[in-house]
Amino acid sequence: MTWLKNVAFIISYYLKRAHWLSLDVAAGATITHGVALRLPDGHGNVGWASTLLVGIAVFAIYVVDRLLDNRKPTPIDTPRHRFHARYEPILLKVLAGLAFVGLICLFWIPSKMIFLGIGLAFLVGIYLFVVFKTSLTDSFQLFKEPFVAIIYTAGIWGTALISIPNTAWESNVFMVLFGLVAFQNLLLFSWFESFDIEEGYSLAIAWGTETVSQVLTWLVTIVVISALGVLVFTSYRYCVRTALTIAVMSVCMHLLKRPSVQADERYRWMGDGIFLFTLWLI
Repeated sequence: MTWLKNVAFIISYYLKRAHWLSLDVAAGATITHGVALRLPDGHGNVGWASTLLVGIAVFAIYVVDRLLDNRKPTPIDTPRHRFHARYEPILLKVLAGLAFVGLICLFWIPSKMIFLGIGLAFLVGIYLFVVFKTSLTDSFQLFKEPFVAIIYTAGIWGTALISIPNTAWESNVFMVLFGLVAFQNLLLFSWFESFDIEEGYSLAIAWGTETVSQVLTWLVTIVVISALGVLVFTSYRYCVRTALTIAVMSVCMHLLKRPSVQADERYRWMGDGIFLFTLWLI
């Protein structure tokens, strides 16, 4: 049985580092982008270039964010930040290579998608500048959770739907619901962090844990009821599957709100892993 333990250790070792690199988040974003392109009947054209670009963009944003965290006067001391600090030279080379691949992909995507991507990149750039360079840093971070959720959703769903000539109403509803699930994910993480960090700037600390707990309950209620509404009124079987998936994602996210998953930040990889539920829709 020793070899089984060794295999389990190796798998755990690489999965943990993949999570530190947010590869699970990038994979979830890539898969979801493909789902958005396939709506409403499941037969939409999934462009390889835009799908690859979404994954590259999400990965790059998370890596750059942590590399910038490490350059703060008081760096954040977490395993993932230490990992990024240790391998910063390699990560910078990887980012440069991915940027080159991304530039090549631009030749295969619609111009509307490019303009939207430029706009989102501009907004992210402004946000990072304000957070890391100005005196508004502390108070501005109160808006981190909703801002990241909006940018994340617009990058995944907006870039997909803008390239579709006639967008079905189901697609627009799913985009909003996915944004709410993304916000639920970030707010849940903030809620867990507030138990370990008494001072700081996040919505959980600003609103208080009880208020955030109520907001999380309202979010899952809104998502589930809205998803069931789509399920009832849609005429597309693929939209039925998508509605069920989003509802299950939100419910599973809510079920993570328990102390047992707080140790070793298990809630992070479990919460990010929920976005991989969309894999069965591909």
